Amino acid sequence: MQPERGDVVRSSDPFKLGDDRQRPWLIVNNDTHPFGDQQYIAVAISTKEYDDSLPLTDDLWEFGGVPRDSFVSWAVHSPRKKDFVAWQGRLEETFVDRVVEQVEVYLR
Repeated sequence: MQPERGDVVRSSDPFKLGDDRQRPWLIVNNDTHPFGDQQYIAVAISTKEYDDSLPLTDDLWEFGGVPRDSFVSWAVHSPRKKDFVAWQGRLEETFVDRVVEQVEVYLR
């Protein structure tokens, strides 16, 4: 699997404890990422809504989806390609740009 910006992939979650340590992640890096063929920048997708979370509505998906109401949260992770379990879908580019803009606010 070679995900691209906008893809949602299932991977391990370093923020979870217990047996179910996977979650969907939205890939947000672009082609300039120095290790873009092996490691990625991603933000968490959660079923919990936090302040400033962005809801993932059905109309935002180009392909795929999630089985429950979900939100993009601001947990940033750098998953490795070898840790990906499955491809879950692809979100619209305009939504991904909105997510990146929001993350930038927290980094400036």
